[in-house]
Amino acid sequence: MAQGENRVGWVGVLTFALALPWSIAGGGLLPPMAVLLAIAAFPVDANYWRPRTPSVPLVLTGLFLAWVGISFLWSPYNNPEQLPKTLIGVPLYILLALRVGGLEGRWRSRCEASVIFLVIALGLFLLAETLTGGAMTHAFKIAVEGYGSMSEDDVMTFVNRNLGHAAVPLMLLAAPAALLAHRAGGLLVGIVVMGLAAIAAFSFDTEVNALAFILASVAAVLTAFWPRPMIAGVFGIVAGGVLVVPVVLPGIIAALPQGLQDRLPMSWVWRLEIWTYVSDLIKDKPLFGYGLDASRPLNGEMVLDGYQIETLPMHPHNASLQVWLETGLIGAALLTCLLVFTGGRIASAPRLSRVQAIATSWVLVTYVSLVLFSYGVWQEWHQAAMALAVPAVLFLGARKPA
Repeated sequence: MAQGENRVGWVGVLTFALALPWSIAGGGLLPPMAVLLAIAAFPVDANYWRPRTPSVPLVLTGLFLAWVGISFLWSPYNNPEQLPKTLIGVPLYILLALRVGGLEGRWRSRCEASVIFLVIALGLFLLAETLTGGAMTHAFKIAVEGYGSMSEDDVMTFVNRNLGHAAVPLMLLAAPAALLAHRAGGLLVGIVVMGLAAIAAFSFDTEVNALAFILASVAAVLTAFWPRPMIAGVFGIVAGGVLVVPVVLPGIIAALPQGLQDRLPMSWVWRLEIWTYVSDLIKDKPLFGYGLDASRPLNGEMVLDGYQIETLPMHPHNASLQVWLETGLIGAALLTCLLVFTGGRIASAPRLSRVQAIATSWVLVTYVSLVLFSYGVWQEWHQAAMALAVPAVLFLGARKPA
């Protein structure tokens, strides 16, 4: 047994066990959990630190994070709390994912069982909330968090937001867990997992979850037929999107027929206004950007359908626009290179199995859809959720090189 295998094994089991209550709570406590468990899994074996040929994706990750940190020097936002969350948090999430994902033998089997337990338990909780209109979360908001003085509509907004966040770890883990179950002979379990994820994705008035589920399903089906080309293609499309979205998005929005815009939900019309506003801001500082977290003070106000709304609420609700706005062309170029080299590395991996390729496409497209249409790119709770999904994908690798 490799040195520290028992320690990392326990970390893996605890990671998926503790992820259940923290996911139910909306995901806000997933980051501190992941950080603490990454520290617990920290490699102390000298062989682990033996000099090796540098990994290009790892070097590009370091360069991108370094540039993100440097950009804070000219940011108009004076609160530096995002610096440690990103510059320390992301490397620790990666460490946790790789350490747990590298387990073998009985500890891998135990972690695989823990993954399946997590998705079924979380899926059943969200199913119950779907059938009862979020009764348990609603009761907690009233009794514990003191939301009783709000109107019922406002309370339900927070309830659905909480449950929509809780569905994210389930969606990210759904396909990897289903494939793990199927590989172990549990086809029915895999079908149940995907069914629970689908119900959660289309519940809680969270359109972006439904869109992510649809896009990830299409990508996964295509990857089943063309595993390695699809992996390279999906990463390439995402990388290209990082560079071109700020350039083409304003034209696309302007070309949308007015009739189509009138039929869109209010939240999506608001997004179009945010994206147009941010695209104009990017033109003023395209090379270096405005600095880390600059989205917060660059806000403005406008009237939409009689409502006074913010033109940039917290972040642009689009990962490409946020990277461009805050880190400029340099940050976008580094992230693009990172995605291209990572995609190439995965697509050419000798132990890449068909089911692992399917799970990779699923996780990537789900995550990208969420940060491309809704969540802020630096939000640590969904970065920590990715630290749960990556080991499950690694568990699906082939036993021998292809």
